[in-house]
Amino acid sequence: MKRLFATASSTLLLLCSAAVSAQDTSQGPSTAKKSDLTQAVTPLRVQVVFTEFDGEKKISSMPYTFSVNADERRTRPNSQVRSGVRVPIATNKDQFTYLDIGTNIDCSAMQQDDGRFKLTMNVERSSISPDVNGSSNTPPAVRQFRAEINPVLKDGQTVEGIASTDPLTGHVYRVSVTLNVIK
Repeated sequence: MKRLFATASSTLLLLCSAAVSAQDTSQGPSTAKKSDLTQAVTPLRVQVVFTEFDGEKKISSMPYTFSVNADERRTRPNSQVRSGVRVPIATNKDQFTYLDIGTNIDCSAMQQDDGRFKLTMNVERSSISPDVNGSSNTPPAVRQFRAEINPVLKDGQTVEGIASTDPLTGHVYRVSVTLNVIK
């Protein structure tokens, strides 16, 4: 009799715990996981402007505008811009190698809790420098500017992400970033 009572109690306890366990898994974790997967994506328009100054005099201004989606889960940047030319450089008589000259921008965005957006950006600009030595027989000098910047911006805001001085010419390069939410 005791054995029958113990077996019945064990079976009843096992059935109750299985029912409670099944009830917990049907409500909790699956709904949380679904909401994580359906997080809203916010489309943004980003403008990056490379400006070069010689003292107070503006020499050039190169704007680039592109779209990027905030909160898009990807392993690589959401937006990539590649703009430039491939310049032939003589390596031997009748042999050339090509060098990419221009602008590269990689950008991704994440929305912050306060409604602003954090941009993760790699910017690169290269150009052929005018002949420093005055001799056309010397290979060209290639000027390069590279930076990783992470500005946090609200809709409509512009910031100067970085300013840098060219050690060869003394020119100042400034990179400004503007963010707008696409509505």
